[in-house]
Amino acid sequence: MELCQLDPHDQALVRRHWEIGHAAESAHRPYDMFWPWESAWATHDQERDDVTSVLIGAFQDGQMWGAGQVDMPLHDNTHLGYGEFFVHPDRRRRGIGRLVAQAGEDVVRQAGRRVLVVEAYAPPGADSAALLFGRALGYTEAMDEGMKVVDLAATEPTWDDLAAKAALHHVGYRLITWHDTVPEEMVEAYCQMNEAFNDEAPSGDLDMEAERWDVERVRSREARNVAAGRHIVATAAVSPDGEVVGMTEIGLNVNVPWRGMQSGTLVMPAHRGHRLGLAMKLANQRAVRAAHPHVEVLFTGNAGVNEPMNAVNDVLGYRFVERCVEMQKTLA
Repeated sequence: MELCQLDPHDQALVRRHWEIGHAAESAHRPYDMFWPWESAWATHDQERDDVTSVLIGAFQDGQMWGAGQVDMPLHDNTHLGYGEFFVHPDRRRRGIGRLVAQAGEDVVRQAGRRVLVVEAYAPPGADSAALLFGRALGYTEAMDEGMKVVDLAATEPTWDDLAAKAALHHVGYRLITWHDTVPEEMVEAYCQMNEAFNDEAPSGDLDMEAERWDVERVRSREARNVAAGRHIVATAAVSPDGEVVGMTEIGLNVNVPWRGMQSGTLVMPAHRGHRLGLAMKLANQRAVRAAHPHVEVLFTGNAGVNEPMNAVNDVLGYRFVERCVEMQKTLA
């Protein structure tokens, strides 16, 4: 077995690396949530100012069978890395996964970082091979999220009534929706909301710090989204005195037009209890349906302890389909 770091501009190797990850996830997850090849290639083939990514390949008999990726943030959380490790279904249980994971840990250590975070998916109420594998390698479970899916066409008839009832609780607040590009007058508030997210949203025992955002980071991410075929639909809540007090985003991709990802939703503590989370999500779903009618389903993840957001998603019709267990390991 030979392990090596891949040239991110070698399209053939990067393609094989992507195929291994896609095959590994498709073998056990209920929905295809792996990123599309076109987006993967566009991301790896461009220079990044927000993260250092290292691709790892495990080769046997001249063919790659194991794939790993380690992402190390540059703007913040410079003490950690995020890892993904895959083995092609045809070569499981031969020690390849352990070798790839250890190579990923070495990358993080050599970069002077002390924590590696990974995700393991499992059925509701059960363990999985990925979860058992993480435990065997010394990773501890830091947060358990419920992965959920909602059918937009099936639930759309309920939206008017839900929005009307929610509106009674936030009289005086305004909702502002945008597509892809954060309006200039909203950028500062957008940065503040992103910086507040890790402090305000449940993060379990994850060893994470608040993120640092500025205009340059926002615009740089928007440019990467364009290159990778991604769209963002976002809605913010503005208080009667003009302060941005809530935000939600949905990510879409032209290369997988049937699905979208409901990303983070946050309402600042002083403005909770006005059903702003529900109102923002409804407004955002309406915007998606209007601009991207081909999107059939949205996926999201919620920490089990986040009772208010779980309640909102239950009202919206989300179904619990799998667990995402975030695990971490402190590296010696």
